[in-house]
Amino acid sequence: MIGLISINYKHAPVEVRERFDFSELQKLEFHQILRNNYDVEGLMILSTCNRTEIYFEYENHIGQESKIMHGILKALVDYKSFFESLSPFINKKTGIDVSKHLFRLVSGLESMIVGEYQIVEQIKDAFSFAKENNMLGPIISRMVQKSFEAGKYIRTNTLIDKGAVSVSYAAVEKISRIFDLKNSSVLAVGAGETSILTIQHLQKKEIKKLAITNRSIEKAKEIANKYSLETKDFKDLHNHLNDFDVAIFSTSAKEELLSFDLVSQKMQERNYSPLLLVDLCVPRNLPSSISEIEGVELINIDGLKDLVNENYTKRKSQISKAEEFIDFFLLEFDEWTTSRQLRPSIISLNDQFNTLLNSEQEGLDNADEGKNFSDQHSRIKKKFLSNLIKKIKNVSDNGRDEEVLEVINKIFIDER
Repeated sequence: MIGLISINYKHAPVEVRERFDFSELQKLEFHQILRNNYDVEGLMILSTCNRTEIYFEYENHIGQESKIMHGILKALVDYKSFFESLSPFINKKTGIDVSKHLFRLVSGLESMIVGEYQIVEQIKDAFSFAKENNMLGPIISRMVQKSFEAGKYIRTNTLIDKGAVSVSYAAVEKISRIFDLKNSSVLAVGAGETSILTIQHLQKKEIKKLAITNRSIEKAKEIANKYSLETKDFKDLHNHLNDFDVAIFSTSAKEELLSFDLVSQKMQERNYSPLLLVDLCVPRNLPSSISEIEGVELINIDGLKDLVNENYTKRKSQISKAEEFIDFFLLEFDEWTTSRQLRPSIISLNDQFNTLLNSEQEGLDNADEGKNFSDQHSRIKKKFLSNLIKKIKNVSDNGRDEEVLEVINKIFIDER
């Protein structure tokens, strides 16, 4: 009924993840491809620096899970022109494993830094976009809403997210191990949420000099005024490298912002004094070849994994408690999803019953007889169907037993 294709930091390096980044326009295009070719009934695409996840729904194609999964994977690699083997870099899930993964994700258990909250806002954005563009099906919609409920409960009743951390926090911690921030200068490139978090963490470290640059000068000035920063002209980005010890890139740009040649030239002008470049973007803003230049150290998002593991150790005592809560919320959601598999048979039964009653009622002589007949038989229908549906649910384990479900559908679904 539901499926997931995940390309995330656990399985795929940044050079693979960046090739599967989805813009909003691309989400719409890919949705249309899946609707036209695979009759997918619901879709939500989550695209962040750490993961691209495609959640899809196919309620009217039970038993065709493998076929649909294969088709969507083929559509994905064709759309993204990825002609190498994708198998080592993906994680595929169906059924209850999809909802379990999403519940864990919203609760912060699947993040690079356990408990981080930024992923919740990213999922909310992906969900809102899918909803506004009529991409959602009923199961994905309910699953996401239930995941928010579970995540809120877990974050309230555990210490899983206590002590604010994020990828930006890990980056600042990494920088502070290389430079004395009280005597260093940092340029923040970008004005999004990650950049703002980075600025906040740097200021807590009592950074000596901190400036911001962004394509939108108005947005840069807005942040600069709020945090008392200098602003720099984005058009002159490469020249600003002469004035800073560190530059942290966290933009939404889809292209490289600096080239090997430009950085080489600037390092000559700096007399090769140390320059640290931090790239928190997917797709990356900086080519990996820059790290070969004398005096330059380049850190991308994958280079923060060791520090992330330290944070994981600090918080892992809360994971088992969170997982217990997730199991509780999953049980309730699973009851709802599995019972939906009986809906075709139940709807067909109700329709057949109504057709039979209507045909009998048409043969009565007057309206009073018809009304009495309708009232009496509606009560009988309700009682009969209620008992029958209860037995169907019991014998099929509420729709979980696929063999029994297949027999039930053959018996009760009218295929005329």
